[in-house]
Formats: sequence, structure tokens, C-alpha cells
Amino acid sequence: MSRRTSCGLLGLAAGIVAGWPAEVAAQRPDDTAAARPQETVALDMASEDWATAEGALREALRIPRAERGPALRSAMIAALEAQGVGLDRRGVSAPSYEALADYVGVLLEEVRAMGDPAAIPALVRSPAFGIREAVALADLGPAAMPQALQVATSPESGGHLVADGLLALRVMVEVWGGPEALPRDRYRELVDAAALYLDGPGERYAELTSSSMWRIGAVLGWAIDLAGVLGDPGLRARLEEIAADRAVTRALGVTEEDPIPVLDLQARAAAALAGEPPNPRPESVRPGGAFYRNGRDPRGRSRRTLPGGVGIAG
Repeated sequence: MSRRTSCGLLGLAAGIVAGWPAEVAAQRPDDTAAARPQETVALDMASEDWATAEGALREALRIPRAERGPALRSAMIAALEAQGVGLDRRGVSAPSYEALADYVGVLLEEVRAMGDPAAIPALVRSPAFGIREAVALADLGPAAMPQALQVATSPESGGHLVADGLLALRVMVEVWGGPEALPRDRYRELVDAAALYLDGPGERYAELTSSSMWRIGAVLGWAIDLAGVLGDPGLRARLEEIAADRAVTRALGVTEEDPIPVLDLQARAAAALAGEPPNPRPESVRPGGAFYRNGRDPRGRSRRTLPGGVGIAG
């Protein structure tokens, strides 16, 4: 998927109201043609033809989640992974961003609901990554952390993959019971991941600021949150410098054009030092959870979620 397409989906899939999933929900088994074998539907989901692939997904949604076999589940995971950010593979080509956002949003909802470790690569590179995906990865256990670390630190990762990886790592630490629950070597890897972006400008900064949408402020924000929950003395000292001195934050590469201003990052560092839980909260996607503490989005804008009810056959 191209950077332009993935950035478009990031915005669209978060707020678009999917039309055709509701149409599928309204259908009853006796309103449709005789069900085809799941293996046949799975093969069609891998088609490069949009009508075939989308039609197969519609057909799959009419099958209750509990009745979907391995072939169909694997096909859904593969279809989402084919749309993954930063991959050479290309998924099916949709007629519009809106249509593709619907398609990816439905796949994402279904794959997330599987709770299947095989879905880790697809989830960690999702073009519409958010708190739900981060919690889903955390719920899959320690096997998810190496891949989140890889996307957060790889020189091949673009800005929003880095930000997504840092968010996923922070949520894993929180969901698993804090830094004390991590093996020591893994804890040091997370400290190094946060320090990679907080310690100062380098070659990575030039790469990450090349995108008009994902400037360094977004990456720094998630790195600050991760540093706060880790509690490493070296990271805390760096957060104190960021919180106290605007020049330090500017030296990290944040410009006036960045969507997350210097003062917001300083406030975020101060909140991390004070032990304030960073937003969005993992518990927000649990029953009865609130999406943000104090209604504040850490990316500095109102946050809309993927439409509910797309897992219509569950």
C-alpha cells in the first residue's frame, strides 16, 4: 500500500460509516443464494478483482464467527495483511478511498475479534491502527511484542508505523501489569526504543519528518508516553529536560508546522513525570470504558472510532 493510500485510510477508516456491512446485516440466510463452501469463498477473498474480493467478504460476513473454519479465517487475516502499511505486497485495488476504507474497516473488526496469534503481523501494520488494535495485540500475549518493537525501531518504518508501534508497546506494558512484569532484557529493549526518539536528532528524524502528515511530534508524543510508563531513570531525566525547556523540545526537530506543538509535548512530558496515565486508555475498549481521560486526544484532535456493528455475524 502506498503512503498516500495508507494515510488516506487512517483518516477515513476512523470515521466513515460503513454502508454495505449494514446491508449484509439486513439479509437473512433464506434471502441469499445457497452458501458456497468456505474454501471457495476464501479463494475469492484473495482475488485481485475488487468485485470478487468484496463479494467474498460480504459472503463471509453472513457466516457466524463461531462457524468460520480455518481457511476463511486465514483468508481474512491475509486480506488485511495485504493492505498492511510499509509492505511491498498490495491488496486488492478499490474504486475509491471510501470503498477501501469500508473494506479495511470491516476486515479489521473481524480479524481483531478472532484473538488469533496468526493475526499479529496484520494487526501491527494495520492502516487504521488505534487503541483497539493495540489492546488486541496486548491480549495476544508476549508473542506480539517483538513485532511491535520491530516496526517501532526499524529504519524502514515510516512515521506512522513508528507511532503505532510505540503506542502498542505502551499499551502492552500497561495491560500486562507494568514494567515489573517484563523480562529484564525485554524491558531494556523498550527503554532503548523510547530513547531512540527522545535522545536527540539523528538520521531517523530526517526520514520521519519527510511525510507531510506524520511529523516528528506524533512520534515524540508516543515515545514520551512509553517512557512515562517504563519509569527508567535515564528516560525520566530526559522527560524532565523536555518538560522544563522549550528549546530542548525544539532541538528534537519539532517545528511550528507540526500538528503536535512544542508546548503540548512539554505538557505531555510533565504529565508522564507526574504519573498521569496517558491517553487513550486500554480500559476504554473494555465494557463501560471511557475513550479518553478528560476527553483529551493525545494527538491533539477529536478522535472518532471505527463504526460499531461491523462484526454483524458474531
